[in-house]
Amino acid sequence: MSGQNWWRRIGLVVCIVASVGVVSGCEFSMDNLRNNSQVKASQSDSEREIWRVFKFYLAATNEFNFTSVKYSHQHMETVQQAQQNVPLAEFKVRDYERLEQELIAAREAGHTHSDLEVATDDLLPVLHDIVVAVKELDTYYKEKRYESDNYAFAHTQLEKLSSLIEAFGPKYNALDTIVKTYHKQEGERLVKLMRNNGQTNGANMAEMMLIYSGIVDHIVEYKSDSDFQWVKAQKEAADGVGAKITAAEAQNRLEQKRHLDKAIEDFVADPRSETEEAVVEQYNEMVRSPMNFLLLDSVQKPYVPQEL
Repeated sequence: MSGQNWWRRIGLVVCIVASVGVVSGCEFSMDNLRNNSQVKASQSDSEREIWRVFKFYLAATNEFNFTSVKYSHQHMETVQQAQQNVPLAEFKVRDYERLEQELIAAREAGHTHSDLEVATDDLLPVLHDIVVAVKELDTYYKEKRYESDNYAFAHTQLEKLSSLIEAFGPKYNALDTIVKTYHKQEGERLVKLMRNNGQTNGANMAEMMLIYSGIVDHIVEYKSDSDFQWVKAQKEAADGVGAKITAAEAQNRLEQKRHLDKAIEDFVADPRSETEEAVVEQYNEMVRSPMNFLLLDSVQKPYVPQEL
């Protein structure tokens, strides 16, 4: 099995989290939409506790997914060089150790959705084995032990790591899908709350971002196997919602939307890693731009995302 194939296979989904979140940290996050007394008043204490703990899982998968996409070329190059007996200074791949630490912290933070907890418990053992295997390889290269065994340990360990990652992939995908599903449901609920509160521009902006996040998530997961007709239809839906946003405060983001649209069109015309990465980059650029929801609509008590 080539290094590229088994390594690339697990680079499945970026942290679009099926929400209005940003790939590089969820700056445009649904959590921000919750920082309002009206939103909090609509939930019970138990629901707020579920969401508080849920954010640990969201943060863990968000960071892991983002860095996996951002550094995928470097990670694959590391594996390929190791397979070719290149004397590496270190063995640097996806940050499995950080993911393990953050998921353990999530489990220790309290209780959230039971299916999310079950998926995490199912993932952690194989994740731990990966962390150990990666550390052993890193130590092996840093100590230059390849000089005495002609890379024998490296090849054995890479085969072991390949098998572990094969087992990790579906378990992580199951966890990641659960996180995205709950976050998307929450996003849709809060869009509805905003719309019912008379925040037409704000609701349309959030809904548009939900659509784009779904598009980018699909592209990153399926790559050249993406359903291009679906992507086009979703982009048209986002265009329709975006056209309803009339607030002057939103014009900068709508301008950046056009850059994202162009990146999506380029990917559909020529689906490859470079055009895929351009889609993610333009999505991040769009959601990183400041957005003051207080200025989008004139209502007495708006739901206002903070720090956007």
